[in-house]
Amino acid sequence: MNIAFTYSPFWIIPITILAAGLTWIMYRKTSDQIPLIPRGIVALFRWIVLSVLGILLLEPILQSMSKLTFPPIIVVLQDVSQSIRMQKDSSFMRNQYPEKLKNFMEQFPADSFKMEGYRFDNELYTGLKTDSLRYKGDGTNIAEALSQIQSIYENQNLGGIVVLSDGITTSGKSPVYALEGFKQPVFSVLLGDTTLQKDIKIKDIVFNELAYFNTDIPIKVKVQDDGYDAAELKVTLVQDGNVLDTKPLSLGKNKTNGEVDFVVRPKKVGLQQFTVNVSQMPEEITYRNNTRVISINVIETRLKVALFAAAPHPDLGALTEVLKHEEGYQIEEFILKNKAGEYYNTPAAQNFSNYDIFVLHNFPNSAADAATVNKIAEAIKTNNKPLICFVGQFTDLQTMRPLYDYMALTPSAINPKSEEVVAVFTDNYKKHSTFTFGDNWINWINTAPPIYRNKSEWTPKATAEVFATAKVKNIPMGYPVFALQSHLGRKNMVFLGENFWRMRMHAFTENENFDGFDDWVFNTMKWLMVQDDKRKFKVYATKTAYNGNEPVILKGEGYDDSYNPIPGMEIKVAIKFPNGKVNDYFLTETGQARYALEIFGLQEGTYSFTATGKKGDKEIGTDAGQFSVGRNDIEHVNLRADKEVMQQMALRTKGEFSFVNELDKLAAKIKKNENMKPIVDYKKQKKSIMDWWQILAALLVLLSGEWIVRKWYSML
Repeated sequence: MNIAFTYSPFWIIPITILAAGLTWIMYRKTSDQIPLIPRGIVALFRWIVLSVLGILLLEPILQSMSKLTFPPIIVVLQDVSQSIRMQKDSSFMRNQYPEKLKNFMEQFPADSFKMEGYRFDNELYTGLKTDSLRYKGDGTNIAEALSQIQSIYENQNLGGIVVLSDGITTSGKSPVYALEGFKQPVFSVLLGDTTLQKDIKIKDIVFNELAYFNTDIPIKVKVQDDGYDAAELKVTLVQDGNVLDTKPLSLGKNKTNGEVDFVVRPKKVGLQQFTVNVSQMPEEITYRNNTRVISINVIETRLKVALFAAAPHPDLGALTEVLKHEEGYQIEEFILKNKAGEYYNTPAAQNFSNYDIFVLHNFPNSAADAATVNKIAEAIKTNNKPLICFVGQFTDLQTMRPLYDYMALTPSAINPKSEEVVAVFTDNYKKHSTFTFGDNWINWINTAPPIYRNKSEWTPKATAEVFATAKVKNIPMGYPVFALQSHLGRKNMVFLGENFWRMRMHAFTENENFDGFDDWVFNTMKWLMVQDDKRKFKVYATKTAYNGNEPVILKGEGYDDSYNPIPGMEIKVAIKFPNGKVNDYFLTETGQARYALEIFGLQEGTYSFTATGKKGDKEIGTDAGQFSVGRNDIEHVNLRADKEVMQQMALRTKGEFSFVNELDKLAAKIKKNENMKPIVDYKKQKKSIMDWWQILAALLVLLSGEWIVRKWYSML
């Protein structure tokens, strides 16, 4: 600790001399009024006060150095998914395990370690109370929990992570891959049984979620036998309580997996639910996975897609892969061989009015395509056909002119060159009906690889909505990239980008599935195909079929005679449950005259609803719809603890793997880990002496003492 001055400390000497001079002047002629000793005391008081006040004008600062110690943080991650309690010794998890976990956590004294507890299933939850553990999670995502912990404790002294789980991952990445670049050791503790438990289960059901009226629908059921030497089973397909078909299946030690095939022909249009049952065997660990409910949306006809392209391209592969997953689309490809207008499959003899939607990729490619472009334009004009344009590096914009009237974006100045850009989707896209994703979808797609954008000056139509713009070398440019338009009964989408197949691969890299990209294309296609709904009141479910762990979301809209949104409505929805019971719900206004309702925990089955909208005493309108809810059995499919995953997590991070019965010994191993060291830091502190009230108090005491002595000797 030391004292520093804002101004030179050499001023202290003249200040004290000046203070002494002023004191001498004041008391030099008081020898006949006050004795020598009292006069010396009050003079000393006055000199000290004047000297201190003068020194304070130099702004003295007290500097000190404090030592800060940050103990290592130990994060405990407890798996609370349903599979944890689905084991032979489930009573151990209910009774002995909580006390065992509590004792483990108490072995780390608070003065040396900082213990933080979390729970996880598909999500991460703060707080861990060992006496109130409940294993109710509908899924397990260990990788996401680890990633969030790493983010939460970034730049902190995270010593290690203790993961208590059975290692069975039902969603997200493999936790082993999620540990790449992890700096902290992971101490994995295996819960559950690694031995094969007796169980007969429906492993998978292969079917098409979309089917066609009066057409055969194949349904393949895959069944697995765990632990039974011989099992004579029956697999039954049921709809509305009626048994449609029953198939025998023999499994055993020599044949642990089997399949049966059903064929059904729907006799009505709409959402259909089917229940698949497999026989129950004695001593099964659970009967929950012996039954599975599936939903099939039955429609009347397929939609015909005419896909025109300048040449084979990876983008076409991405598009066709997306549309192949949707049985409702029948694709006909017309791909050019060369600029002379020759096709692998010529469209010349086709009647363009038979197609439901036109998709153009880098088309037209040259003046040789003018006749085809004119035919497409005529079909759009005459029959209000929707159009999708993917404008790329080789699109001939001059030949494309007949389509300009039906495009959300058109070039005001043509430039044949292209540039590499990143498509940046705006938050405004969330308000469009094609957006049915979570809030993180925009963050995800805005980190996708770049595309090639035509450098022409593109201008949006007055009725178009631009939902993505270009970013060049990390600089937002505001150039339009993605736009939608609905005008005069016609809809279109324009995407100024080539190599969007990278966006689809980006989805797989991030999430190990293509859903982020595929759903975007599907939603856009559906919006383009659906005629504008001119109803003044509508309520609809965001999906026709929900998983058991998903909330059911209903949305509502209401319009006046001028089709302006109506705020302040009361929207009542009467939902009919599968058992015939009817419950009433009310939608909540979410802003901008939009209404929504989230319902959690609905049981499996098909639901129908009727909705009524009112404002005051005036009825706005009525609507109706239906949706289905399936049961989420993913936590009941694989009940064998994954020892290898838990071991790899510890091995890759230089941690320790333990079985749950070794939990009491793990604390000592953690304490010995080289990562379990406190971080020591030194903090320099500065404090102005002028802020010390004690100095002011001392000066007041000295001045008061001087005043008392002077008063005593009648010097005042």
